Amino acid sequence: MELYDSIPKRNVLIAVDVQNDFISGSLAVPEGEQVVSPINKLAERVRATHLGRVAFTRDWHPAQTPHFDAWPMHCVRNTEGAAFHADLDIRPTDTIISKGTGTTDGYSGMEGKAKNGVTLEAMIEPQGWEDVAVFVGGLATDYCVQATAIDVRRAFENRRNVEVYAIREAMRGVNLQPGDDIAAINKMAEAGVKTISLKEAFTRIDARRLEQ
Repeated sequence: MELYDSIPKRNVLIAVDVQNDFISGSLAVPEGEQVVSPINKLAERVRATHLGRVAFTRDWHPAQTPHFDAWPMHCVRNTEGAAFHADLDIRPTDTIISKGTGTTDGYSGMEGKAKNGVTLEAMIEPQGWEDVAVFVGGLATDYCVQATAIDVRRAFENRRNVEVYAIREAMRGVNLQPGDDIAAINKMAEAGVKTISLKEAFTRIDARRLEQ
């Protein structure tokens, strides 16, 4: 057995803001609903791995926030627009991270926390020599996906045992300016985030699977 195969391995999926307002509501992302199926498939695969963890981030804004000076009102906490898409497969063992709960924009999931205080950073933190693969998808590529993936990479920039991957089929961009999504992928790459296909993600997850 190679040394690499003997190192504990763990997978984390971060599904960013797959909420009604970003799919069919006040800030709908073109083709936003198309991220749901890839994310569900990724979540199922990650949950099947040793200590695999799945987190769903959500904008959870108050009714009044400076954030709405730049954007239409969206994802106000406890409204239908803030709810996750009905077809999103969320399990009781998954973690829901709320962000943008105060006066900040809350683009990055790394700013948020769960009801019990758990953060993405705590979920990802390697234990000892553990090797962690973090997969990121959701809405939108050029805003919250980009911010979350880059912040995860920066938080663990000195940890060679943490890899961050953005999943091409599992994200869509707003594209206020044509090509904003491509620019976001380039910025993620500059920060050390690798953009890969869904098929590549499955291969990497399988390669990191441990026998139970």
